[in-house]
Amino acid sequence: MVERVVTPEQLEQAFAVRLAVFVDEQGVPLEEELDDADHAPTTTHVVARRGGDVVGTARLLTDPAHPGEVHVGRVAVAASARGTGAGAALMRALEDVALAEHARDGRVRVLLSAQVQAVGFYERLGYTVDGPVYLDAGIDHRDAAKVLSRDT
Repeated sequence: MVERVVTPEQLEQAFAVRLAVFVDEQGVPLEEELDDADHAPTTTHVVARRGGDVVGTARLLTDPAHPGEVHVGRVAVAASARGTGAGAALMRALEDVALAEHARDGRVRVLLSAQVQAVGFYERLGYTVDGPVYLDAGIDHRDAAKVLSRDT
């Protein structure tokens, strides 16, 4: 089950998953993981629950200067929930928000920075991965994009 974060408690649960995955597992410095965008009014967070526990999270960033375009990031699923469909459910939930709330002329372009080890996951969800490999927080990434339309 995926739900939109609307309370401080849910946001703290989302942060806990991100810290476990990105900081503890992957060695991302804490000061690079949590940022001002987490508390921006234009940011949407979602969490995935299994048996009442939060096992995944992701966020959607928007910029009023770029209508019709959003950025998905900080997609994290606890080790115990990987392979259960939680990541795909998080992505679908954010895509639904993007299309419903940020589309321009019925379309929205979703951008993301994919860790190289997760490229196949995003490609299975219909994202086109393009461009060179680059380092972000010491981890290899590639850019990816997908255009969503209300017609499909």
